[in-house]
Amino acid sequence: PTDAIVRVDATTVCGTDLHILRGELPEVKPGTVLGHEAVGEVMDVGREVHSMGPGDQVIVSSVTACGHCQFCRDSMFGQCRGGGGWILGDLINGTQAEFVRVPFADYSTRRTPGTLALDDAVLFSEVLPTAYEVGVRNGHVSPGDTVVVVGAGPIGLAAIITARIYSPRRIIAVDLSSSRLEAA
Repeated sequence: PTDAIVRVDATTVCGTDLHILRGELPEVKPGTVLGHEAVGEVMDVGREVHSMGPGDQVIVSSVTACGHCQFCRDSMFGQCRGGGGWILGDLINGTQAEFVRVPFADYSTRRTPGTLALDDAVLFSEVLPTAYEVGVRNGHVSPGDTVVVVGAGPIGLAAIITARIYSPRRIIAVDLSSSRLEAA
């Protein structure tokens, strides 16, 4: 009753998906549809979903949130104890499909701003929030700081972009790949 069915219009491959494919996360059952990052159109909603309806474009969060447990009430959705957390592409089939069932849809999706392109919107599903929350916010980036980002892959590049919000004096990217450093 709290879930939505979303037609996946854009999705990405996360490094976690690659770890699963290499057998580094054996707890993910073989045959599970991978993926936990997506943007799409709501096709159907359960009777207890109130924030969206069929036809709405949404960003599917990489972290499912029940919205009711203490962690969710404290905006620590990744620690959800009410049935959420990382479940798409882990405990249930994920977003690398034509359709995905999104549990706790009222708390696990956000409407896509109308002017945002799908390829940009999908970055708000995991890449940008992870870089911002884990790297920039938890790193306490402040004006005038020197910020060092180790690893210039997608999350590292997003950390570089989001760190700029706080006007650091300089940002240093560290990576073994010359193409990643050039992108940084």
